[in-house]
Amino acid sequence: MKRLACGLLSAMLLAGTAAALEPISQPIATSGYTYYAIRADGALLAWGDSFHGAVGPADQDPLPWEEANVLLENARYVDAGFAMAAVIDEDGTLWGWGGHAGRTFGEKEPYRLLEDVVSVSVMDATCAALRADGTVWTWGARSGRSLAEHGDDPFYPPTQVLDHAVKLCDDLAVLEDGTLVQLLMDGETAAIRPLLEHVADVRVAYGSDDALLVLALDGSLWWVPCTTAEEEETDFAVYLLGQPEKLLEQVSWFSPGLAVTADGTLWGWGHQRPAMLRDGGADPADPYGWKHYDDVVKIMDGVISAVACDDRTLAVLEDGSLWQLPSAREAVELAKRGDTSRSGPTVPEKLLDQVLLPSPAPAWQEDAPAPAVVEAASSEVWEARPAPAAESEPAALEEAPAPELKPAREQNSLELGVLAASLAAMALATWIRGRKN
Repeated sequence: MKRLACGLLSAMLLAGTAAALEPISQPIATSGYTYYAIRADGALLAWGDSFHGAVGPADQDPLPWEEANVLLENARYVDAGFAMAAVIDEDGTLWGWGGHAGRTFGEKEPYRLLEDVVSVSVMDATCAALRADGTVWTWGARSGRSLAEHGDDPFYPPTQVLDHAVKLCDDLAVLEDGTLVQLLMDGETAAIRPLLEHVADVRVAYGSDDALLVLALDGSLWWVPCTTAEEEETDFAVYLLGQPEKLLEQVSWFSPGLAVTADGTLWGWGHQRPAMLRDGGADPADPYGWKHYDDVVKIMDGVISAVACDDRTLAVLEDGSLWQLPSAREAVELAKRGDTSRSGPTVPEKLLDQVLLPSPAPAWQEDAPAPAVVEAASSEVWEARPAPAAESEPAALEEAPAPELKPAREQNSLELGVLAASLAAMALATWIRGRKN
């Protein structure tokens, strides 16, 4: 992994300074039973369960849609996680509500986090943000060795961990050259682990089978089986990938369990997918399958974007209206119980006439190569690796020293200009000559 990380760093240095990234619009988000939407005028609405901190006091009853709170007046991007919500305003300022992942440096809500932010990803105990200069910053709860060494200070502030990124999702980032990398950060040290090549965007899909959803450079969507393993040298949980399998062509929007194709068709799969719709309600012929991605079914037409949670799906239609759709999972549970009361909708319901429109899909590259797993991230290679040497063979152990991890704050001083690129190129040439001799 050390050689891979060094090679990636050299490539980043040689690439020169990145162009400024354009702001991204994302008008809807869900987490658990909490829901967020940005109106066309920029007002951010929040309703549902109050557990995540943004809707109101944690002990209050769920807030109905009709009484949704207005959290911000000029929002353009919203994301939500287990314990908090994060919002980017029209000026690129990142704000946070609720949750321990941001509360350590916010005196009151909303708390101001970073400037010049393009997108943000909220996880269970940490957050990550992509700034306009292509740098990725992360903050939140310490883990592993960092937590053991800083037990009295369990949270770390925003820290730069990566350059030359163009997309961000959870602990994953896509670089300018199409490389998908995993960001390994425990609050004190950071490492970068390449996973896939020829990638345009990524999401993490959770369900009965954990996987990555990868958008290829030609607009096709791929399912990549994913497991995790702990590296003994670093205590980091790393992703191990199986072979990518194509799901759909010409995908303009996707989220875990949902995808919208260029013709406006909404497709769903997995345990959070919406019920198939017919005649204004849930289709009685819907198999309600959500066990595996093979159950990719058409939901409806005329959609731009959508996000799902257990009891409903929020969808933005081509006319800019916001709808909530019934959940397939809740529909089958309702049939089993014979219950007539449920929290989610039973038929599609319009919530808003006009929301902020999401950013359009990027231009696709015809005849682009399919996503390819980097050898070191392949589960097959991992399983076939040699067994560790026995303790009675110290010489063999000494040949495989633990990789050195740079403190994340030291990476902030890297100057990615012409001088750095020249030095990296000279070093690479010297190494090649040495190998030949």
